[in-house]
Amino acid sequence: MTVTLQIEVRRADDVPVERPPGTLKVLLVCMPWLGLHLPSLALSTLAPLTRGLDFVDGLDVRYVNIEWAQYLRDRTDGRIGGDDYSAISESDFSAVGEWVFSGSLYDRPDPERTAYHRRLTAGGHDMTLAEELYRLAGPFVEAVADDICAGGYDVVGFTTTFVQNVPSFALARAIKRRRPEAVVVFGGANCDDVQGAAMHRNFAFVDYVVRGEAERTFPLLLRRLAGATGVRDRDIAGLCWRDGDGQPRANPMDAGGVGVDAIPEAAHDDYFSALERNPVGAEVHPKIILEGARGCWWGQKHHCTFCGLNNTLMAFRAKDATRILDELKRAVRKHRVLDVMFADNILDQRYLTELVPELTALGWDLDIFFEVKSNLPYPKLAALAQAGVTRVQPGIESLSTRVLELMRKGVRGWQNVRFLRDCVTVGIHPQWNILYGFPGETPDDYAPVFEQLPSLAHLPPPQGASRVALTRFSPFFDDPGLGMVNEGPAPAFTLIYDLPPAEVADLVYLFQSRDSGLVGEPVERLSSLVADWSRASGRTLAALDRSGGGLVLVDRRRSARAVEHRLDAREAAVYRHLLKGHSLAALTRIAQEAGSPFDAAGVAELVARWRARGLVFQDGDVHVALATGLGYR
Repeated sequence: MTVTLQIEVRRADDVPVERPPGTLKVLLVCMPWLGLHLPSLALSTLAPLTRGLDFVDGLDVRYVNIEWAQYLRDRTDGRIGGDDYSAISESDFSAVGEWVFSGSLYDRPDPERTAYHRRLTAGGHDMTLAEELYRLAGPFVEAVADDICAGGYDVVGFTTTFVQNVPSFALARAIKRRRPEAVVVFGGANCDDVQGAAMHRNFAFVDYVVRGEAERTFPLLLRRLAGATGVRDRDIAGLCWRDGDGQPRANPMDAGGVGVDAIPEAAHDDYFSALERNPVGAEVHPKIILEGARGCWWGQKHHCTFCGLNNTLMAFRAKDATRILDELKRAVRKHRVLDVMFADNILDQRYLTELVPELTALGWDLDIFFEVKSNLPYPKLAALAQAGVTRVQPGIESLSTRVLELMRKGVRGWQNVRFLRDCVTVGIHPQWNILYGFPGETPDDYAPVFEQLPSLAHLPPPQGASRVALTRFSPFFDDPGLGMVNEGPAPAFTLIYDLPPAEVADLVYLFQSRDSGLVGEPVERLSSLVADWSRASGRTLAALDRSGGGLVLVDRRRSARAVEHRLDAREAAVYRHLLKGHSLAALTRIAQEAGSPFDAAGVAELVARWRARGLVFQDGDVHVALATGLGYR
């Protein structure tokens, strides 16, 4: 039997709460707009940890994001469904998803009377779908709140990242209106540092905010709420709470983070059960999400100027390869899903020698995603492909070495081109974008790239080209000396939140900045070239071996009719050396050491001819071969 707790949260935290242990009934909630195809890693990690606590009588996990997609489908006779949901959830930093639930949060049922709607319609945006979602969100939130409150939960915890804030606030407020004694707790990436403190002081229905990694702090908070002696609100690192006078307090955060041994194995049962209960799940291709590491080993040394991930928890920590392999095998066998996504910000280098061979030995038809660094050597990339890695996010960002230096990426433009070429050769799809607008960049930095982009038509194109965003916790945000001018929170959020500007500035992640770097015609040209590249799907430049050591480069980049570039054995040997990428001086030395008859002038003449035909990419004094299909070491 569950005993409902009557918890008064506005109390002095040094006064023990008298109640028997083992009585907490807890609900963890995932709101829109998390993608339907992924479990919440936060909830999948906290759920097994919470279920193992002796003072928790019951724990449920609720994927309200899936329920919302189902609700839309039901209320519109299938006219709005999973694809429409995904269109919003997959829009980076999109405020539309937040606005949709703002009417429920602020009791504004008419979308057309909101400042956000007026601003977007004035800008020519079609708000038809968003308006319908807005009107449906209010009744949905009320129905879910009724159902949750009928469950008699003592603690309701929300995880929030990117555009989950307003939907979570709306439901939390509805729950507290019905059941003031229920304790509402927020956590997740949106709660980090000053954001969590702003959330707590501006929304009185949020009783606690857990800032930072929660594997230690959330169980401590639950122990406190269960009436344990010796645990005080003020002793829990990073916790935002209220004192006996109702004043918000924010404890210092723990900068050390959680050791990997303290991170439970993710349990995705609740997610897959939610998919089975909701017919919209039939439209979803689910993935298993795993966590091998936290932090970023590159960011520890050279924090990319635009990156706002990790904040104080940049320190890189990775699970043992044997452990993560066992977790993968258990999850795949249990859920019968071969599509596996690693949430790691960057691939642990040890996994290349310790995990990858074991995955290859499994012989399973896996479809694995990793984030990697784009200077990964060809043999290691090929090994990833053999192990079942089919998709990577390499953080390419640019093909201009000068712009990459402004980003502190630690790679050069020609290495990014080489990586794209090698991905085609080994059969891995890279997901990447071009970023521009960095302080200090000039059109001259892009001119050689613009000239050569048509030669890359056979390589995977970027998903788009966009101006770099100013995000909280990035070096650009923290150090104005780097040249990014902060003009305040992204305008959309000042229109959505009914808060003073200074409070919005503490609450949000995305900011408005004055345009830097490329502006005007060069931006239009970049956009046009990227669009042309995207339309070039199916074009190829592939190398075929000829007898006697020669090569035929079959070129279909400009038309379906192939153009053949024939290289004899002596020329082919030099071209193969360019697979790694070399300066002319280095190429001449390497070729001659291998017995090539070409002197420096001969090598230069060959490379100039290939450059004119678009068979190599030039980055400063370095040239790299563009033809796919050639392995090398």
